Amino acid sequence: MRPVLLVISDLLFRSRIDDAARHASVPLRVAKSMDQLERHLSKETPSMAIVDLETDTIDTSAAIRRLRAVPDGESLPILAYAGHTNIDAIKAGREAGAGVVLARSAFAAQLPAILARAAGAAE
Repeated sequence: MRPVLLVISDLLFRSRIDDAARHASVPLRVAKSMDQLERHLSKETPSMAIVDLETDTIDTSAAIRRLRAVPDGESLPILAYAGHTNIDAIKAGREAGAGVVLARSAFAAQLPAILARAAGAAE
């Protein structure tokens, strides 16, 4: 099963995603820097990517563009999220190529379903 690649630095929210992924039996890989992102991508293409647009340890727009550049990257599901008031981050995520951009609250509410879909795509 191919993993879901998570671009995030928020440890509290990451623990919530970790718990949901464990429950859905979805393996996660985490990138907090471009170096980590490159290392993960050199090993395998993820089944999907989830990007916290408010991550402060990586240029999230560059990360999304890099994900789009992998083989078959145009069809790679990339979901990004940010606080609903962070309009600049939401706009930047869309412009960089995220297929879906959600408010953090909507992402949290839909997380089990998102990971269930990822589990199906990862097989």
